[in-house]
Amino acid sequence: MLLTNYFEDLKTLHVNTLARRNYYVPFSSFEAAKTTLNRRESDLYTDLNGSWDFHYFENVRLIDQEYWLPEISQKLEFDQIPVPSGWQLHGYGQIQYTNTEYPIPYDPPFVPYDNPAGLYKRTLDISSLEEGVDYHLNFEGVDSAFYVWVNDQFIGYSQISHSNQEFDITAALKEGSNQLTVLVVQWSDGTYYEDQDKFRYSGIYRDVYLVKRQAQRLNHFNVTPDVAEDLTQASIQINILAAQDVETVKVSLFDPNGSLVEEREIATSGIAEFTIDQPLLWNAEQPHLYLLVIQAGDEFYRQEVGLRKVEIKDKQLFINHHSIKLVGVNHHDTNPNTGATVTLADQIYDLEQMKLYNFNSIRTAHYPKTAEFYELTDRMGFYVMSEADVETHGVVDLYGVGGNANYNMMADDPEFSEGFVDRMDASIVPFYNYSSIIMWSAGNESGYGIGIENMLRHARELDPNRPLHYEAYWYRDRSIDFNDEFIDMYSRMYPSVAEIEDLYFKDGIDRPFILCEYIHAMGNGPGDIKEYYDYMMTKDEFIGAFVWEWADHAVNLNRGTDKEAVYRYGGDHGEYPHAGNFCMDGLVYPDRKPHTAVLEHRQIFRRVLLTEANTDTMEFTFKSLYDFVHAKEKVTLEVEFYDEKGYLVETTAISDFDIEPTRQSTIKVDLPSDETASLRFVTRMTNAADYTGAELGFDQVILKEFESDILEANDTKEVKVEETLSDFVVHVGDDHVSFSKRNGAISQINRGGQDLLTQAGSWTIWRAPIDNDRNIRREWHKANYDRAVTRIHEFSSNETKDGHQLTFKGVINSVSRQNIVDFEAKWTVSSNGIINLDLNGHVNPIMPFLPRFALLLPLSKDFDHVHYYGNGPFESYEDKRYASYLAAFDGVVADFYEPYVTPQENGSHNLVKELSLGNNQTTLAFAGEDTFSFNVSNYSTEQLTNVPHRDKLEVEDTTYLHLDVKQSGLGSNACGPQLAEEFRFNDESFAFNLSFLLK
Repeated sequence: MLLTNYFEDLKTLHVNTLARRNYYVPFSSFEAAKTTLNRRESDLYTDLNGSWDFHYFENVRLIDQEYWLPEISQKLEFDQIPVPSGWQLHGYGQIQYTNTEYPIPYDPPFVPYDNPAGLYKRTLDISSLEEGVDYHLNFEGVDSAFYVWVNDQFIGYSQISHSNQEFDITAALKEGSNQLTVLVVQWSDGTYYEDQDKFRYSGIYRDVYLVKRQAQRLNHFNVTPDVAEDLTQASIQINILAAQDVETVKVSLFDPNGSLVEEREIATSGIAEFTIDQPLLWNAEQPHLYLLVIQAGDEFYRQEVGLRKVEIKDKQLFINHHSIKLVGVNHHDTNPNTGATVTLADQIYDLEQMKLYNFNSIRTAHYPKTAEFYELTDRMGFYVMSEADVETHGVVDLYGVGGNANYNMMADDPEFSEGFVDRMDASIVPFYNYSSIIMWSAGNESGYGIGIENMLRHARELDPNRPLHYEAYWYRDRSIDFNDEFIDMYSRMYPSVAEIEDLYFKDGIDRPFILCEYIHAMGNGPGDIKEYYDYMMTKDEFIGAFVWEWADHAVNLNRGTDKEAVYRYGGDHGEYPHAGNFCMDGLVYPDRKPHTAVLEHRQIFRRVLLTEANTDTMEFTFKSLYDFVHAKEKVTLEVEFYDEKGYLVETTAISDFDIEPTRQSTIKVDLPSDETASLRFVTRMTNAADYTGAELGFDQVILKEFESDILEANDTKEVKVEETLSDFVVHVGDDHVSFSKRNGAISQINRGGQDLLTQAGSWTIWRAPIDNDRNIRREWHKANYDRAVTRIHEFSSNETKDGHQLTFKGVINSVSRQNIVDFEAKWTVSSNGIINLDLNGHVNPIMPFLPRFALLLPLSKDFDHVHYYGNGPFESYEDKRYASYLAAFDGVVADFYEPYVTPQENGSHNLVKELSLGNNQTTLAFAGEDTFSFNVSNYSTEQLTNVPHRDKLEVEDTTYLHLDVKQSGLGSNACGPQLAEEFRFNDESFAFNLSFLLK
């Protein structure tokens, strides 16, 4: 091989890289440093993004000439590729999504013989080379390892895909045109440290730029804020760690309003401290930022500083001496069109959306971001757990080594320790000065051992002020007496609430507890947010939790076109191994449209909530969960008034609404009329530019229970019954309804000679499995629930006082399996046209819990108009219903479809008291003694079960109406605990009463 093989050498991690430093881009004037928020506007910054020459090699080992040299590169044909990007999205190599499994054989430090590589080339124009001026080349992210040349000179080598690497290229430059060449290899020994759950993209996928440096300069400085316990004073320490040809620097400190606080010269040796009286403090609710402008010779640096103190005391997390909770989400860099390459605008949008859904914290899963991201979280106000670029999860998938019992294979092997520590260093040193980073994480799912302990020790040495996090301490070898002084909190993924209580809180806990991942947000779910929320809010030591995860990962097949996005996931690209659609586990779709799950999170974690309602005096007490700000700085409060039919009739803003931080306040409401049946108190975002008025949460108060009059009786008509070999046909005037002897369900409804059903109705226990059914569905399939049929054992027909009653006794069973449900269905047809169902069932306790029990009526497609009173407007289930409220809603069938990328059960609405479904001539109206659930769709359950992608679904000429006795909840068992017992359809017996009328 022509190259020196650094990429299979655990002891050679970097060659000729500059010493790591805190992130900054220098400016050439004081005013530019003071006023410029975007680094690209510095005249010392040269953006090297854009179109580069590119040549793809199938195997780096078979490169036969030094094509990185200018003369020899002319022999090679080059295409064009955008930088930054991943080359797989531009037609090179293999798109691959894998979760835990390594994409290569486990053979460290060696990687496959066939190791693809990409050769990048561009010109770099230097108009003049100034004496004493250096040129530093920066790469913010290259996957996996890379070599750099300028002209014919080798510059260096580096790895760690999610880290900034900086090279001094001054000596290799000449005035005029220079050739910059980068060779990226797809696999390296670093690959074994980088087994994160994501699409595996290769190449220069983050920004590349050149920084012009003056001879007199700072190279590295740390800024550390502190806050007095009484909050009346704060300080900023400046520790200059590396300077060149300068003994003093000038420091100007500005407050958040831009006023100069202090200006003085400090020595470049030792630590200087600035004291601020009556400071404006930084927190996620009020991200006040002071500004340091530092001058060293002719270079100027800007560093925004949030005055805040982070500490763990009393087994809680404190910001500025106030105990807080982290309402968090895990955030990957992902875009369906550009992969791991995300723009500043992408990141701003994500952060804005997180604010809308009541998040205050982010875990950078599972690698550091670029500095620009942390600048944004400083400015916008988020508490950040910044994580090292470490995950070695693939060791648990090695054959015959015991699965999770092998978690510590790399973590406890001294051969890998240097690499672990280097990655910790790379994740802290550049980002030390960002106030939004409140803790460091040593990586993800990598077991525990000497390597991880060394990482944490190094982190403590670098930064003794911030807490440290590492979840996989849970997997340590308990026979080894590890030092737990670096374990500042117990962290877990996906335990049930019961397990948390049993293992951590039942007998007392000696440090804080956190969930770094929970409520796996895959497909239709999660359904257990409220359970975790309720528990967390009762435990001071339970300091927070991070949803997995923010966005679905996918590849848009129509990227670069105006066509509707078509998303694909693992296995759709011919790759092996892959983890299927396990990457589709976000709170928002790949294009950031919200899933209903994120609305559920918004509601449950609302920051202003009703705690007491006195409907006699119409006085209502609200509590603010804001830690630092008055409620009026974040929200306004409106009251929506709904009439007895469930419709919104009036909205009133509550003037001067305010609550002090963490306190309560009571308001009085005047009703607009005596017909007001319910109130909905809505908090809306204020002082938020484009998002002012966005809903942040609500509370509903029912004043009068809804009473349906949808079943207004028709004129009395004669009821006649005709019995055929297969059915009972009940005639009510000109209408007739057929009941099947096969299954005891409605087989046809006919009005005026027109059949309304496209096929016979039936009882069903099957739902199209949701992603969170992925484990229980194996039991459902074993029990052949997907093949269940109805067998009627006996039936009878009897006249009643004003009509006729049909009784069917039977079972739900399946091929090769015993009976699943025994039931009796009584259909009573009255002369006024009302048909009543009285159903009683008994479930075989040996069988798995039921997905559902429903009456399915396949109506003709023109039954498109839907009205109901119940939970809406969003889909709702037993354990996922908090984003919805009780009211009347109207729409068409298409409105009730939730377009999960992987088709599955969706669009149900529960707590329904009345429902009508109609076309332009006929309406079917339903109401019951008890509430029920329903689902309407133009997609059959069979389609939703078997079709792997939503764009492959075909709209059918049928409106499928499911009337559910009950449906099991959703949970988060795709990666979390089993569905809680209370949300399983596990009832030994059930009863259901429903009436309907043909109108």
